Amino acid sequence: MKKSSAIKIIVLAILAFFTLITSAESGTSTASAMPFYDLQPEKIVLRAEFSTDYGKSSEERKHNIRLAAKSLNNALIDVNGEFSFNRHVGARTEKRGYKSAKIIVNGEFTEGVGGGVCQVSTTLYNAALLAGLKITEAHAHSLAVSYVKPSFDAMVNSGSADLRFINATHNPIIINAFADGKTLTVKIYGEPMREKYERKSVVVKEIEPEYSVIKDTAGEYPDLYSGERKIIKYGKKGLISEGYIVKKINGKVVSESRIRRNKYAAISGVIVEGTATRPQPSDIDGGALFSEDVA
Repeated sequence: MKKSSAIKIIVLAILAFFTLITSAESGTSTASAMPFYDLQPEKIVLRAEFSTDYGKSSEERKHNIRLAAKSLNNALIDVNGEFSFNRHVGARTEKRGYKSAKIIVNGEFTEGVGGGVCQVSTTLYNAALLAGLKITEAHAHSLAVSYVKPSFDAMVNSGSADLRFINATHNPIIINAFADGKTLTVKIYGEPMREKYERKSVVVKEIEPEYSVIKDTAGEYPDLYSGERKIIKYGKKGLISEGYIVKKINGKVVSESRIRRNKYAAISGVIVEGTATRPQPSDIDGGALFSEDVA
């Protein structure tokens, strides 16, 4: 048997194995992964991996991350095929097991079903960049997130924002994703890479937060006297950032490309102004303000 034929049989056997796992995990047809047009059989290796931390998240958010990672695990992308996060992971609804957790809506943190799934799409996005895959759709959050550097997040929602990328290699791509309760890791397998990619995040400008002033008309701060002010909600700086991809071959930089420029809004703060009347010192013994025992 020729060496090329043997390699092809081995590769197809590996792909069949991953295809069976994918089918069992998702319960969907794998016909779209066949045939492998333009296939030039190579050994399957780890092209890239990326991890983010979520150990301090709420239990509901952890649950959502684990559920989305499970749906993503063992995804198979055909040669020249385009991967869609929303299509593969599916809608984030209570009916499908997702819970309410923190999400970002219109520049504010609030509660919403599926909170945490954007960390899964973000982790995948960074792994795809490092694996040299062609990104065709990615969206930034309106606010900067803590689990990845600016200009390297990938916000998704079931309605209008997706994460998409194309497998422009000559062999199928396999995605593994797993969450252990503290760390979320995405690994991308495919043909070997000659080049290596690195990410670079640059903060171009910081945006100072605004503060609104409210009067304590309800008397919620009885110790805050008229004219005195107190911060009751601290603001957070916004920023303008740029994301770059650095391509290296044999350890030498061959290119550096800006792939994104994003603006993340500042989070406004709140100051309360007191309305309480300051007590006047009372006269004691003809005007003494205090007394002192004398031995």
